[in-house]
Amino acid sequence: MFRKYLYLTVFILMMVFPAGFAGQEKPPEKVDWHAYTQLRFSTNLKNNYNFSVRRLKFWLHSGPDFSKHWSFKAQAIFMSISKEKFFLQDIYGQYRWKNSSICFGQFIPQYSLQRFQPDFLLPNMERARAVNLLIPDGTLGVRDIGVQYNLFAMEKKLQFNIGLFNGYGIKDYRFNNAGMMITQNFSYLIPIKNASLKFGFSLMYRKAQNLYLPFVFSDTLNFTGNDFRFNINGIFSSKIFDVQAEYLQANLDGAVAKGYYVISTIRFNEKNHAYFMYDHYTNAYDSERNNPWYVAGYNYLFKSTDIMLSLETGFTKSGQEWNNRTVLQFQIFFH
Repeated sequence: MFRKYLYLTVFILMMVFPAGFAGQEKPPEKVDWHAYTQLRFSTNLKNNYNFSVRRLKFWLHSGPDFSKHWSFKAQAIFMSISKEKFFLQDIYGQYRWKNSSICFGQFIPQYSLQRFQPDFLLPNMERARAVNLLIPDGTLGVRDIGVQYNLFAMEKKLQFNIGLFNGYGIKDYRFNNAGMMITQNFSYLIPIKNASLKFGFSLMYRKAQNLYLPFVFSDTLNFTGNDFRFNINGIFSSKIFDVQAEYLQANLDGAVAKGYYVISTIRFNEKNHAYFMYDHYTNAYDSERNNPWYVAGYNYLFKSTDIMLSLETGFTKSGQEWNNRTVLQFQIFFH
């Protein structure tokens, strides 16, 4: 146990004070690093009270002087729920030319709008349940190993992605993989004076082989067969408020899981933001999870999102009883 804490302390010090571990030399500009943490207190207002480290995330990526065409990223995370273990999330390389790039390694397949809004920029505490569960690898480790082509055209207003992946996530590795997964994503941004409108869709097909898909497929079975999923999304953004919505659906040889959310954010000024969210997810196997959540929250930005305090409360109905989840969170960056 002592050794784990020693390794963790040394790692944090190297990230926060890199010059002290390099003979007082200036860190190379070819590589950039970032780190932040989210510390939480949560309660159901009845009999559950808990402090936790929601995230302690570190990532390294190539800086602007690394290469004209090549880049890389490596990211790790620590969470209380992971029982004092660091977890490698992303490790990939990328080759860029003109308005295109090829990404290869372990990363999240481009799919869904909210999934690619960074954790530290989300107005609400957690992504919608449908996003967490119905993205291609939502219940399989979120990420996958493969290759993806990315196109940004029309002054980056148009985005197109298509990828080929193992199709079984990153919770295990199979030497004899019999199924593959293909994903495709498209989005388009329309500027509107001091606002913008963005809409898009995502598609996924997987020849699934013995996949455990909790909360999507029956928890007592592993799924083998055709897994087809799609997503449509849109967001209107302005200086005063944002409104975004998303619908996701998974079809597994006749079994269907689907969900959607709507979230609205109001900016009273630079420091005070409020948001409201409706989160609905359904499948054929978990009646309790099928109940919608009604969520409201408030963010106070001490220094943009680098130092931010958030309060959120949400309600859902189970039978005739209303259940609550209230969270107070402090977010701080180390860079």
